[in-house]
Amino acid sequence: MSTGNAQGLRPAGRWHPLARVALYFVAMAVVNRIAFASVATLLPSIPDWLLDLLEGGVYLVGILILTWAFMRYLDRQPLVSLGLQARNWFSRLLLGIGLGAGLIGLVFVTMSIAGWLVAEPGRPDLLPFLASALSWAALSFVEELTFRGYILQGLAKAWTLPIAVAVSSLLFGMVHLIDPNVQLLAILNISMAGLFFAVAYLVTRSLWLPAGIHIGWNLAEIHVLGFPGSGHTEPSLLHSTVSGPELVTGGAFGPEGGILGLAAWLLGIALLLGYWVALGRRAHAPGRRSLN
Repeated sequence: MSTGNAQGLRPAGRWHPLARVALYFVAMAVVNRIAFASVATLLPSIPDWLLDLLEGGVYLVGILILTWAFMRYLDRQPLVSLGLQARNWFSRLLLGIGLGAGLIGLVFVTMSIAGWLVAEPGRPDLLPFLASALSWAALSFVEELTFRGYILQGLAKAWTLPIAVAVSSLLFGMVHLIDPNVQLLAILNISMAGLFFAVAYLVTRSLWLPAGIHIGWNLAEIHVLGFPGSGHTEPSLLHSTVSGPELVTGGAFGPEGGILGLAAWLLGIALLLGYWVALGRRAHAPGRRSLN
């Protein structure tokens, strides 16, 4: 992983890269407002599960159109150049889902062993459960397309890659200030999660791996294990009641707000760096062709 401008991310297109990123960030907030406020206002009488599904769908489609338009008319590059290549997309997505679900599973097991957690069957209704899961999966993908896609890569055209990673990760943490039950440690932890997702992008130059990790973590955390996710509770297969110290468990914000969540992100980063080192050794092993 280069520490200079990322390969293939040199300044190009209309306007300065920082101006494009700033405008994109504002436009992203507008799309978010339209999706999660206007839909409910326009359709006040629909069931909650259908509202969840529509909000998630509108947000996904809106961000896809927004990002395509910026790439097409300002950056003058195809949307897939952000890391949406078709090659190996499904395997990387599945690998990410498994890694994300596995990490939050370790948090669940740790809390159980420590006696800080009681889990009971959740018995959710099918339609609200599926609608919520699909909406959260869409939100997870959107956050990768925006923060590890356009924002990180846009900043890398103007600054060195480490600075671009740091700033985009801090922005990712800061947008969660509006979440319920948020604390300072939660913002720092989510910024570390942004670093984790950035590493996942950088070791593959693909958004499918970080998107999978993000989706796997959120769905396993919220809809399988029954934890709060960034302060939000949703229908789940299990209902987990946490009683341990909030500094460690994250309390009402969810595991990503505590030390255990931070430990999971750090473990994930270590695993990804080990994977990157292993790829480099394979690429340069005698008798093997380069993977680059």
